[in-house]
Parts: sequence; C-alpha cells; structure tokens
Amino acid sequence: MSVELARVDERLVHGQIMTAWVKRFWIRRIMLIDDEIAQDEFMKQLLAMSAPSGVTVEVRSVADAAENLKVESSEKTLLLFKEIGGALALIKEGYILKELNIGNIGSTPSRRAITREVYVSEEEKEMLRKLNAAGVNCYIQKLPQDNRVDIMSRI
Repeated sequence: MSVELARVDERLVHGQIMTAWVKRFWIRRIMLIDDEIAQDEFMKQLLAMSAPSGVTVEVRSVADAAENLKVESSEKTLLLFKEIGGALALIKEGYILKELNIGNIGSTPSRRAITREVYVSEEEKEMLRKLNAAGVNCYIQKLPQDNRVDIMSRI
C-alpha cells in the first residue's frame, strides 16, 4: 500500500482543501477509517460522490483497514480519519503510521483552541501523546503550502 498521507479532518471528503492534498500527492484512493461511518450506507454513498474526479473513496472499519493495509499496492492512498482516536486505534491494530496530519478538528464545549482550525480536549491531548510515544510524528498543516506545526509544541 502506498500511503502518501494520513490526515485527521472532521469535515472528511470536502472541497478545495481535500482537492489540494489529492493533487499534491497524486492520490487515487481515499481510505476513510471510521467504525461508525463504515456501518452507515447513506454516508458511504454520499462520501463516494464527494470525491474529486478519478479518486475512489473506501470507507472501512479500523480492523478492516488494518487488514487491507497489509496488501501490497502501488495505488497512492490517503488515510482519512474523522477523529484522532481512529488513528490511535489503527496503531493498536498493528499498523505502523509514521506521520499524522491534523487538518481540522472543530470546537466543542470540551475542546480548547490550539490553532484557528484545531481544537482538542484533554482526552484528545492524551491520544496525541500516545501517538507521539508510538513514534508517530503528529503535525498541524491545513494546506500543502502551509508550514507544518508540531502539535506536541501546542499541547
């Protein structure tokens, strides 16, 4: 599997920002990894229709994604997570993730801003610390042309 980018973005497959990342890495497949969405047929169809032209969207549970990622393929793939917890769960399934791009995590009453687009709760901060301890370089980067910001320096 040629995983070019792993990204957390609550907006999932969406407009200009997603298109920028797809173009940057010549992505042909987006693997959205989320246990809840993997069981929602309507959302799966909607997300498939939202993909940029020439890009397929697969929605998989964490366990299914971990198995599928073992298969050799040269297809350029973007791993997309709705939540930080999805990336941590994939690591716990044995997948080795080197980097995780944090794109957009919205505001809730339990979350505090660390940038204009990224808000995290204390629980999510702990997940990020666990990912970091597992050797995953977690960084904030909205668009390919933006500078990377080490998320550990913000939490």
